[in-house]
Amino acid sequence: MLAATAPVPAGAQVDDPEVREAQRELKEARERVRAKRERIRAIQGRIDAIATRISELRSSIERTELGIRRARRAIEDLRARIAEIQSEIDERSREAFILGPATGLQMLLAADSYVQLTRAIGLLDELNSRDAELAAELLSAQERMNLRRAELERLELRRIGLLFELGTRRRELREVFREQRKVLERLRARRDLARRRLSQLRPFAVCPVDGPHAIADDFGAPRVDVIEVEGKDGKVKRKERVRKHQGNDIFAPLGTEIVAPFDGVAVDARNELGGLAVKVIGEFGYVYNAHLSRYGKLGPVETGDVIGYVGTTGNARGTSPHDHFEWHPGGGPAVDPHPFLLLVC
Repeated sequence: MLAATAPVPAGAQVDDPEVREAQRELKEARERVRAKRERIRAIQGRIDAIATRISELRSSIERTELGIRRARRAIEDLRARIAEIQSEIDERSREAFILGPATGLQMLLAADSYVQLTRAIGLLDELNSRDAELAAELLSAQERMNLRRAELERLELRRIGLLFELGTRRRELREVFREQRKVLERLRARRDLARRRLSQLRPFAVCPVDGPHAIADDFGAPRVDVIEVEGKDGKVKRKERVRKHQGNDIFAPLGTEIVAPFDGVAVDARNELGGLAVKVIGEFGYVYNAHLSRYGKLGPVETGDVIGYVGTTGNARGTSPHDHFEWHPGGGPAVDPHPFLLLVC
């Protein structure tokens, strides 16, 4: 209902020292948050660099382990080939020992024709050439074996170094992650503080009455309710009860849209005094709109969604249409919404 004080026209400005102080604190909080964000970006750069190095190390380790496997296979192949050559050389040595050094000369003397002599000489040359080839191949295989072993040792040492660096980088990454989490937690705390201050300073994103309106600065004004009580004699008596007005009345033509001043959930809150009423429950508290002529959208709502229409239901019957508007920060007791309404209406 209309208060004794005159309605304040839409668009009036707030000049409140507490509001100005809150603005200053909010600005400082935002600057601290901005500084923390710069640090987070720097930490993120370190994390990305470490992650890149870890990826490079893993690739290097995989390539090194592939080289180790190949070197081991090559060594096994060479070991088998050396064993074959050594076996053949040993067999040739046994034959030479058994037959003795005169064997070649006997083959030549036993030839009874030029053709047989030629064949004997060719056979001896072939045997001597084969012995030389076996000796050369054995020496070459042993040299390759030594090279492969040296390569294997180098690769295994490289793998040890890479694994050590990988472990170091992973520990470093965990440490930087912990540092980042701490900074993020402090940033979230600063952000929440800034948002709470913002909620205290400017809790509403839009004016709750979307149309021509006038706001009565009537929070705490006395209100008299007439109630009926049954006496001891069974007769109903009318009594008056004085209470304090818990919001501001926003006067507007009947049927003017009432909108959600922030994101939240709109719920039916009808009651005897308020008539058709809606609460919009947001992150930092809720608003209560009463005396609606009808409902709008209920359930999840975004800023500006129509949740009802200005009316005269409840104890506003016979008065000018208005939206009885209350602000309950944190879901607690109502506070005067007037300075906040002036910021958006």
